[in-house]
Amino acid sequence: MEVDDYNKKMEEILMDLTTYRVQRQDPTSRLQNKNNCLVDKLFKMDLITKSERNRLTTTTALPPRIYGLPKIHKEGTPLRPICSAIGSPSYGLCKYIAEILKNITSNSTYNIKNTLEFKERINNTYIFDDEKLISFDVLSLFPSIPIQLVLDTIQEKWVMIKEFTKIPKQLFMEITTFCIKESRYFKFKNTIYTQLKGMPMGAPTSPIIADIIMEKLLDSSMEKLRYKPRILSKYVDDLFAIVRENEIQNTLDTLNNFDKNIKFTVEVENNGKLAYLDSEINRRGNRLKLKWYKKEIASGRIINFNSKHPKSMIVNTALGCIRKMLLTSDEVYNKEIKKEIVTLLRNNDFPKHTIRRLIKKAKLPNNTEKPGKPLNFKSLAYVPQLSERLVKSDCYNKDNTKIAHKPYNTLKQFFNKTKSTIPNMDKSNVVYKIPCKGKVEEACNSIYVGTTKSKLKTRLSQHKSDLKQCHQQNNQKTALMAHCTASGHIPNFDETKILQQEQHYSKRFTLEMLHIINVPTNTRLNFKSDVDNSAHIYKHLLRGSQYHTPRRTGQTC
Repeated sequence: MEVDDYNKKMEEILMDLTTYRVQRQDPTSRLQNKNNCLVDKLFKMDLITKSERNRLTTTTALPPRIYGLPKIHKEGTPLRPICSAIGSPSYGLCKYIAEILKNITSNSTYNIKNTLEFKERINNTYIFDDEKLISFDVLSLFPSIPIQLVLDTIQEKWVMIKEFTKIPKQLFMEITTFCIKESRYFKFKNTIYTQLKGMPMGAPTSPIIADIIMEKLLDSSMEKLRYKPRILSKYVDDLFAIVRENEIQNTLDTLNNFDKNIKFTVEVENNGKLAYLDSEINRRGNRLKLKWYKKEIASGRIINFNSKHPKSMIVNTALGCIRKMLLTSDEVYNKEIKKEIVTLLRNNDFPKHTIRRLIKKAKLPNNTEKPGKPLNFKSLAYVPQLSERLVKSDCYNKDNTKIAHKPYNTLKQFFNKTKSTIPNMDKSNVVYKIPCKGKVEEACNSIYVGTTKSKLKTRLSQHKSDLKQCHQQNNQKTALMAHCTASGHIPNFDETKILQQEQHYSKRFTLEMLHIINVPTNTRLNFKSDVDNSAHIYKHLLRGSQYHTPRRTGQTC
C-alpha cells in the first residue's frame, strides 16, 4: 500500500465524529499520576507486593499510538485500526485487571481455544436433514462494545470475581472504570484523539471485555429462543451453530436485538461445506468431518528451505505446519492433505527426501515433555556456518545452557513503520551521547556517552540543572559535569543523539560501555571504560574504527 493511500484511509477512519474526537491536551501525564495513585493505594492496603507495585507503576508513559492493518481479503483493502498500548500510562494495571476479569468466562460452555478443540467438539457429530451449518460474525465488535453494559455486567458478576481477588468491590470498580473508560485515547501523527464508544483493539483489557459481552449476549439470546441451536461454539466474535433451517432468521434477529450497536452477519453452508476458523466443515452423509482450510488469499509461504535461518528453525516450522494440517483434518482426508503438504513444501524449496522424513516424523507422537533440569537460554545473532560450529563446540556447558539463534535480516526492515514516531526527547531506556561545545574562543571535540531509564528530556534536564551548579561548587556528579567544572566548557545539548534503545538494564549498561570504548581516547569524557571487565573482549574488534551508531538495538553485541 502506498503511504498516501494509507494516510488517507486512516484519516477517513478518524473523521468519524461519532467514534473519535480530537483532544486539545495530551492527558498522558494526568493518567500516569492517577495510575500511580491507584497502584500506591493497592500497595498501602497490602493487596499487592512491592515487586508488583514496581511493575505496575510507570514514570515514562507515552500515549498509545494507532495504526492500521490492511484487510487484504476484503474489497478495497480497508484498514483495521489497532491501538498499541505498550508503554501507555495504565498498560500494566490494565493487564493486572484483565487477569482477574478473565475468570468470569473461564468456564464458558461456548468458548473454544483453537481449531483442534473445535474438531474434538463437532467431528463425527450427527446432523439432521432439516438442519444447517451456519456461522455468525459481529460487525466491528470492539468499537461496538457498550461500555456501561460492561461495567454493569462486571458488578453483576462480583460474587464470582471476588473469589480471585482481595480488592474491595468499590476500589475494584474504580480501577476497572479507569482502565476501560479513561484509557481510550491515542496519538496519530501529532494529534491526540479520544475514542468515544467501544474499546480500542490492542488495549490489554479489550479481548476479555469483548468475551464478557459475547458471553452475556449468548446467555441472554439462548433464553429467548424457542428452538436453540443444537451446537453453539464461539471463538472471540465468530460463532458456529447447527440450527434448524426455518429458525436461521429468527436466531439472527434474536442476536441482533441484544444491543443496537452489536450487529451480526450470517453465512450458511454451501453444498454441505462451511469454512470456520482455519477448517472446513463438511457433510459426509449425516456426519460432520473437518478438513484443513486456507483462504484464497493465502500466500503459501513458510520459511524457505534455503533462507539464512538455523536449519532447526526451518525444519521445526515446517513440521509444525504439517502437524496442524494433519491434526485439523479427519483421517478420510489424509491422502488429499498429504498432496497439499508436498505442494506447499516443494514451493518453498524443500528437498523430496526432507519432505518424506518430515511427513513420517509428523505422524509420531509429539514429545513435549520438558527436561527435569531447567535450561538457561541464551539468544545470539545467527551467522550461517559459524553458528552451527558454535553449537557443536565445547565453549559452553550444554547440560544447563541452550543457544537460541535470532536472525537479524527480517522482512520488517523492508517496510515503513505505520506507528507514529516517538520524538527522541520522549524515548526512554536509551544510550545517548552529548558533544562538548567548548568556549567561544576554544573549540572542543570531546564526547560524553550516557544511559538512562527515564525519558531523554528528563535526563537532559538533570544535566542542565547540574550545569547551573558548576560554578557554585565542585560538581563531580558525572564526567561531563567534571569536565565543564574544570574547563568552563558548555555541553552542546542541542546536538544530543540517541545511539541505541534497550529495555534490559544489563544489556543497556553493556551497550553504553561499547560506545564509550568506541570513542577515541583523546575525546572521551567518561570515567569508566569497562563493564564487568568485559571491554577487552570487544576492544580488538572496535579499535581503529570510526565512531558509529549501530542500526539496531543489540546488534553490536
